[in-house]
Amino acid sequence: MPAIAPGWYDDGHGALRWWDGQQWTEHVQPHPQGMPDPWQRPRSSPAPEQSHRPPLSPENSEPSSVAEPETTDAGSSGIFVAATAPQRSRTWIVWLIVGILMLAVVVLAAVLIPLAILGFGRVDAAAAAEPKNDDERGAVEAVYEFDEAWQTADCDLFVDVTTERLREVVQIKDCATFTGQSNAFTEWYSDYALVVTDIRGPGYEYTVVTQESYLAHFDQDGEPIEPAVREVVEYEYTLVPDDDGWAVYDLVSVE
Repeated sequence: MPAIAPGWYDDGHGALRWWDGQQWTEHVQPHPQGMPDPWQRPRSSPAPEQSHRPPLSPENSEPSSVAEPETTDAGSSGIFVAATAPQRSRTWIVWLIVGILMLAVVVLAAVLIPLAILGFGRVDAAAAAEPKNDDERGAVEAVYEFDEAWQTADCDLFVDVTTERLREVVQIKDCATFTGQSNAFTEWYSDYALVVTDIRGPGYEYTVVTQESYLAHFDQDGEPIEPAVREVVEYEYTLVPDDDGWAVYDLVSVE
């Protein structure tokens, strides 16, 4: 900005203040026209009458507090005040934009990260196999009841849908043992889902193939997994007639 000559200028507060060419001073005079209307501020101050202005002595080169105000042609008082007033920093605008961008990143992360985690380990759902006759329906129903018994710790149901041979193989000979293992099962695994993918027979026995998925909360060493990992396994159930229904005779995992 070009240098503005020393003189009396409207300070924007209804008074005239002495500008020494570099900064405002403490010398203030009432505005000769009274309090100016901020919406109708004159473009320039009227020239003073020279005949009423006492000469300044060399010892009094600075204007006194009662001296006649001296006007200049530095432009409108409003423009001068705006030119000499300290400029407001606009850094806050930059910080506002940065804050909005950071908030957007946090929101997107909160939405996308859980979706990505839940997607890890998932496989396409296997096509369900439909039973074609009563025997197949009975064998499939026994598999679903076997799964239900484990998830609900229903010992009576477990005994109904398994053979004595299977209970001996898995070393579950009483309800106390079964209940303890069932509770451990539901603690280690959640969100269990079973889909029958194949039914093989007929004959004296049926083989029902399943795809079973679940969230594992512990690894093979018993250490917690955070977050839980979805795993998918396949089993083959061998079912044989038992009384009026079907019972699980053997169970193996398919590699």
